[in-house]
Amino acid sequence: MTEELPPMSAPTLVLISGFARAGKDTLASGILEWSRRPSSKINFADVLKEASNQYLDYLQIEGDFFNEQFKCQHRDFLVAAGRLARSLDQDIFAKHLANFVPCIPGADEQANETVVCSDWRYENELRTCQDILWPLGWKVRTVYVSTAGIGPANDEEADSILAIRAGHSFDQEYIFKPDDRNAIMTEGRSLARQWRL
Repeated sequence: MTEELPPMSAPTLVLISGFARAGKDTLASGILEWSRRPSSKINFADVLKEASNQYLDYLQIEGDFFNEQFKCQHRDFLVAAGRLARSLDQDIFAKHLANFVPCIPGADEQANETVVCSDWRYENELRTCQDILWPLGWKVRTVYVSTAGIGPANDEEADSILAIRAGHSFDQEYIFKPDDRNAIMTEGRSLARQWRL
């Protein structure tokens, strides 16, 4: 006898917040591994990395900001470019993500119905995504991830994450033990099932 699976929910954007190295990407992997419909991981910073790669291409410089090692070596450039863009329009990255979430195809070229974003860092990103996606019938779910012993990478991260925590009640919060990838993955799979993603 096979287990009856719960019906799937409306298309859903899952925003994951927390300090760097707290397990956000691992939780996202667990959610996507279990999701039973077209799904992708799309982060706010992806468009910044794409634009930065185009800048390198224009100057005929080798490099790829989606490569973790290259990104870490040249993080200052991304930070400066991101600050410039946000100073001109604080919602720019959130608007880009939210406007493209419903039409970016998943792996099988069908429109995504589950999108996980693991770099939610600012309060306005949630509001912007809700304003754009709710009228289109999407849910926006929020998760906070922390791992014992992991603190903010810098003052800006501390201020922005603490502002989110002070102003928002998360749909789900986790506190993990250090170096517990298996537990984080398991919780991601469980969350995908619980939310019928």
